[in-house]
Amino acid sequence: MRQAVVSVVSGHPLQVAGPQVTDADFSTIIDHWSDRISRILPDKPDLIVLPELFDRPVVSSQPAAEHLRPEHRAEFARSKGNRVQAGLAEIAVAHRTYITVPSYRIADDGTIRNSIQFLGRDGEVAATYDKMVPTPAEIADVGVQPGSAVLAADFDFGRVSAAICFDLNFEQVRAGVAAVKPDLIVFPSAYHGGLMQNYWALSCRSYFVGCVSPPNRSTIINPTGHEVASTSTYDWLITRTLNLDYALAHLDRNREKLLRLKAEYGRGVLIEDPGLVGMVLVSSLTDGVTADEMLAQFEIGDLDSYFAESTAHLDPSGRLA
Repeated sequence: MRQAVVSVVSGHPLQVAGPQVTDADFSTIIDHWSDRISRILPDKPDLIVLPELFDRPVVSSQPAAEHLRPEHRAEFARSKGNRVQAGLAEIAVAHRTYITVPSYRIADDGTIRNSIQFLGRDGEVAATYDKMVPTPAEIADVGVQPGSAVLAADFDFGRVSAAICFDLNFEQVRAGVAAVKPDLIVFPSAYHGGLMQNYWALSCRSYFVGCVSPPNRSTIINPTGHEVASTSTYDWLITRTLNLDYALAHLDRNREKLLRLKAEYGRGVLIEDPGLVGMVLVSSLTDGVTADEMLAQFEIGDLDSYFAESTAHLDPSGRLA
């Protein structure tokens, strides 16, 4: 059993008088998000996930409290420095948790990136992912430069990968994430992505944590592509305990074996059937015995092994041999 308590903290951005963000505004932004985060701290999360560009304010002096205009976004990225990150680092240290910082950052080469920085329990940057597919407007109007590599970060609770907003549309990014075999995909975003969230979870065999800006729902999806939690219409907070000691197995040839597995371990194993897709999620609730070891004990091949056997007659190009 390998559990991680994950909290999703979304919410509306802070309004500032603008159009330029002042030093006082940055202090208020930190206070605003610290207050949001404080609401889930009693759950003692291992990981706190915030939405894409969470610290970018809206300007109340513009019609309908618009986001910063493009000409001010690069200035915002450069003027904030590490102030917001430092504010969140204090929370990470005080509460011994990982926190995501999904925002514009200035890279070592001076370029602007749309990134997720993961702060560790010590407040230091433990991992960084740069959005691999910024939108054309981000590139043209703000000067955001794309990242070049998927994330595979091994934290004390499991392996984490990531995607940011527009990334979710691109098979190249998804395939790269699947290849690193994450336990958990973190997805801060300004848009939901719909069925693509479920597809990423299923195809990457990973939990998927989507922290999405209101009015969209934030969600947690398990490795079968089944939604297991979402924010409500009244607030944008979720905390769930995820068991990252899991394996996927197909039902074909395994039904009787799965019954014997359950009889052997009882409450020490959870076998979840989402329906419709012919597979189950097997999670170990037994200390000292992993889900993979349980499958091996009863000669249950995992899902990918079953699929590999099923396609062995195809040549590498995908044609029938």
